Amino acid sequence: MNILVINPPNIPFTNTSLLAPPLDVLGLATLIKTNFKTEFLDMDALRLKEIPENFFIKTDIIVVLIDYQIPLHTGEANEYVLDMIKKYGTEKRMIIIGKTPTYFSEQFLKAGAKVVVRGIYDEVILSVLQNINKDGELKKIPNLILNQNGKYFITERKFTNGDYESLPIPDYSFLDLKYYMDTATMITSRGCDGKCKYCSTPYFFHQFQSRKVKDVVDEMELLISKYHKTKIIFLDDNMTISKGRMINICKEIKKRNLKVLLGCLSSIAHYEKELFEFMYEVGFRWVHFGLESGSEKVLKKMGKSMDISYIKQVIKEVKEIGYRVRTSFILDYPGSTLEDFNQTKDLILKLNPHEIRFHYLAYRPGTPVAHENPNKIVSSYIHSSKSGSELSYTKDISLFLQELEQLGYLVITKEQEWNIYNNLSKNQKFVSMVPMKYGMCWYE
Repeated sequence: MNILVINPPNIPFTNTSLLAPPLDVLGLATLIKTNFKTEFLDMDALRLKEIPENFFIKTDIIVVLIDYQIPLHTGEANEYVLDMIKKYGTEKRMIIIGKTPTYFSEQFLKAGAKVVVRGIYDEVILSVLQNINKDGELKKIPNLILNQNGKYFITERKFTNGDYESLPIPDYSFLDLKYYMDTATMITSRGCDGKCKYCSTPYFFHQFQSRKVKDVVDEMELLISKYHKTKIIFLDDNMTISKGRMINICKEIKKRNLKVLLGCLSSIAHYEKELFEFMYEVGFRWVHFGLESGSEKVLKKMGKSMDISYIKQVIKEVKEIGYRVRTSFILDYPGSTLEDFNQTKDLILKLNPHEIRFHYLAYRPGTPVAHENPNKIVSSYIHSSKSGSELSYTKDISLFLQELEQLGYLVITKEQEWNIYNNLSKNQKFVSMVPMKYGMCWYE
């Protein structure tokens, strides 16, 4: 059988200056390739809204992954995937994977999908492909919803974490890296021990799992030596959740004498000064903290209780070590008031981070906040320009952006604006209402 693994187009297409390799989909294709003849098509990078005829003719099964670990696709992209299933599903068997298909499977089955994989794919996808023509065998595989001649069959619901440690290193030969931003990206773990009510990670992936330290650093070395990457960012939900693992990665980087600038996502809850100092020693220069609010009342509602004074201490220490610091804030969490926004504003002015990302809340499938607000449109990702219209303090947000601009921040309100910024100084600060460009101002 010939398998075509697809990263569907974003709607609109992702801005080229922000475009990262679709690591989720690349990992899926790499795993499938271990057993089947596999081709890969990144429709977003190639600006495609149709599957090219030369791919379609030789394909037996189309596997689409959307909104899995990295939620980069818009809600409109989910709608496009449904239209794509209606168009191609009558001729080709289609398997759909991701968070939105997991929680809204009936829509994808009605459109014509053969199989929806619910939850983690790695323990079932090869068995699904091996038995795609055997309805009886498919029914024995857990965590599927099957479309069998218009009738739906739900297989056993079985909690699984998968076997993340055994997954192969992503096969970059599937990609032409010229289409993507210069800063390389990696994912080396999944899951989280937090319970943030707006985040789907702890409810979809459950417990933390990670890849082997050797595989992580082997992939780094591949990106540096073969693809000449000088900056790498780890897009793990929380790269520092396991101190021991992070220390071992740093030791291996140091042992191999890898010369590269590194960044990662972390959390206040897993900050340790000594760890961050060691990370800095081996090349880490950038870190993102999802603070989300300066109001302890709102943080508690989010399931993200943090002490504001400790946040200030951590950010101060991390900046003193030498890191460039990005922070993110949700402006419209349910129940937020002008007073809460003013507390967030005060925190930001005290922290003076290098980068600020303002979000409007995306009610992601499977999250408690989406369940608590069923009247809201649920999508994997919502552009900020389409959100926040119900806020009573929208004018106050605009005034704060003007204040930040006066304090030296570049204010980015449209994705296209990133295209004009390349050689900024090391200490240049910016605040963005849209997805942010990685690797900006990372220097020794």
